[in-house]
Amino acid sequence: METPESRINTNSNRNAKKGYIMEKGIGVLELVDRLRRCAYIEKMSIKHLSGWFIAAPTYEYKHTFGYHAWNHAEHVDWILNRLELLRGGHSGANVDPLLEQWLSVFLDAPNQYAFIRGSYLVLKKSLLDFYRETLERCDTAANALDVHLIKRIIPEIQEQIKWANGVLEQDPDPKTSAKWEQSLKEALSDMGGILVRTVHASGETQTFKLRKPFLLPNEIIFDDRIQNKPITPHEQKLKMSFEDAVVEQFRVFFNEVYAAAMAATIIFESFDKNIPWGFIRDITRQFWDETRHSQFGDIRLKELGLKPDRCNQTLFKYSLAMPLVNRLCYLTMMLEPHFMPRKKPRFNEYMEAGDVRSMLFADHDWSDEINHVKHGKFWLDELLKDDARDIDVLKEETQKIIDRIEGKHVDEMSPF
Repeated sequence: METPESRINTNSNRNAKKGYIMEKGIGVLELVDRLRRCAYIEKMSIKHLSGWFIAAPTYEYKHTFGYHAWNHAEHVDWILNRLELLRGGHSGANVDPLLEQWLSVFLDAPNQYAFIRGSYLVLKKSLLDFYRETLERCDTAANALDVHLIKRIIPEIQEQIKWANGVLEQDPDPKTSAKWEQSLKEALSDMGGILVRTVHASGETQTFKLRKPFLLPNEIIFDDRIQNKPITPHEQKLKMSFEDAVVEQFRVFFNEVYAAAMAATIIFESFDKNIPWGFIRDITRQFWDETRHSQFGDIRLKELGLKPDRCNQTLFKYSLAMPLVNRLCYLTMMLEPHFMPRKKPRFNEYMEAGDVRSMLFADHDWSDEINHVKHGKFWLDELLKDDARDIDVLKEETQKIIDRIEGKHVDEMSPF
């Protein structure tokens, strides 16, 4: 079967007239095809990072995955905005089956280092090369917008790959991750690269055939530094000395990894539920924010001479029993408003004590959470447009799910 790519290779003169390929500059037809592929790869990278945020044991890697997921979300936004100005088409409806199949395999990595090696040194490296090759082909006038776009993206992909190279120096089993990397490279070569220049490639290698399909874990996976232990309840913190309370408050900050994980599960599942891109983008922003808040806790605890050692997973485990729309309601319309009254007093307490460092983190946390409630309400209203329920009914449903899990009515919104 003839494909657009094979036509490019076999009849360049005819295709040049149609706008497929030119000696210098990229015509609209080819440009749209390239950008659609890039957008799809960047989107799938968000899904991959969301899944492995739950599964990767090293919490520092989790934090970085949240940052990189937002990088990709911004890239998708930039590309989709560019596609709107071109004679294009629906990006998701034009995905090559082999490219889709190849991308689906990255989740199935045997461990976190194999995932990083495959996702960063194969997928992102291939995407980087594709961006560079596209940039090299661009005409500075006809493709001026594309030059600007790609030059914004390339440095961030480079930075991600640099991070991965540093992390992989700590890989305790490089043979396993190297074998995984090689299988991904072989499959990419077999299908003819990101442009998919063959129709009959299998996309399979022996390593892929033996892989264990990825499933979202039913708990947030950590290494032995982080235990599932209680966080000091808010009422008890109010009775502590300022110094002791600060420590417990930043344990709560680190514990926001549970909120990041809830957002990650929403993102991960959204790709299979025909939910608009704008929803995924906004929840990815919240995912990044909650990841940063957890990082606030890591940074400040270490500055105070301590280390993170716990995560209370109660609220996260509640959320796993909820449909996606209830989970979003729980996170943005129930938990966020519950914690909101603590934000201003905590900020003022730090300011009065002259604790500028803690005040900085509290200031940005407070601002971010206001946006989470706003975006949550917007998207719940959108998702409930053809639904007999409203947000208040959804809250009641969500509370009943929690009560069913506990076997009794749960009065407290949070144990910490």
